[in-house]
Amino acid sequence: MSYALPVIRSQTTGSAFTVATLPTASQMVGEPIGMLAYTTDGGLYAWNGSAWARSVSQTIVTAFTSSGTYTPTFGAITTYVAVVSGGGGGGGGALQASGSSCSGGGGGGGASYSFGTFTTSSLGASVAVTVGAAGTAGAAATTSNTAGGNGGQGGASAFGLFCRSFGGGGGSGGQLAANSGGGGGGAFAGNGGNASGSTAGIAGSGIAGAGGAGANGVSVYYPIAASGGGGGGSTGTAFVAGTSGVGGSTGGGSGGGLAAVPVALVGATGGTGVNVAPGAAGTAGGNGGAGNYNVLYAPGSGGGGGGSALTGTAGNGGAGAVGGGGGGGGSNLNTFTAGAGGVGGSAYVLVVEYF
Repeated sequence: MSYALPVIRSQTTGSAFTVATLPTASQMVGEPIGMLAYTTDGGLYAWNGSAWARSVSQTIVTAFTSSGTYTPTFGAITTYVAVVSGGGGGGGGALQASGSSCSGGGGGGGASYSFGTFTTSSLGASVAVTVGAAGTAGAAATTSNTAGGNGGQGGASAFGLFCRSFGGGGGSGGQLAANSGGGGGGAFAGNGGNASGSTAGIAGSGIAGAGGAGANGVSVYYPIAASGGGGGGSTGTAFVAGTSGVGGSTGGGSGGGLAAVPVALVGATGGTGVNVAPGAAGTAGGNGGAGNYNVLYAPGSGGGGGGSALTGTAGNGGAGAVGGGGGGGGSNLNTFTAGAGGVGGSAYVLVVEYF
């Protein structure tokens, strides 16, 4: 060889060797056409007399679960990208006196989902990758006659300027003598709005599902960049079903509230996604179930709402899965413990290179 690189001679292929970096054309002067080189990332290349050519078809899959930089792999021809943002957090449950009503925490909105396939050469030398944070869980009320804490908005994710999605809005905490609001669903052009008091979060800019206030969230599907479903709100007289959403991640279900004549109530289920089961509703005083997903790195469903209680501890909302909204926490009577909301589902950016 006319280059000074550490090589590992293959014992089975004779002329093949392994390197971290392929030799340059000037280093290959005089070497035979057809020489094979394995790279430490698993590629197999053949020298054609003027350049190295990848000699086998393969894919490389990279999943970003935190922000970073994508650098195209040498020889990649096309690159598929899928992006999901953080789900909104569910609101915490309230504490209220017997004889007065309160609602459970509202569910967080689901995040949107976008995808695209690009010619790898069009992506440039590198692409900045942003992975949004999951929406924080709303705190349970700890002081008598107090509303629960609001859930946080999920952060947006992006693959440079090529592909992006937006997070779900946070659900409001359980309210005194009023409905709670669910977070709005993330859209293809903006984050879902946070709920405030008994006002549901608005849908993100573009096409998405709004949250519900004492009602289901809205289900919306946009085929290019699928939008999230809105979070479900809660009344003080009965549990209200969570959200529905199609295409993107779905919202979380509301927590159980309390009527003026208190009865412990179950929470609400999370939203049902495309062939994805929702997070289960919490039983009276029980925790809501976490959201679900069928395929890793595909949009998930919202968490179920926690059930309310008349003593002891009310149920916490379930966590959202893969961009799904967190469930709302259940409410309780004064001097006891309300349930916290569920955290929104995590975000990711998936990159698949084809050679």
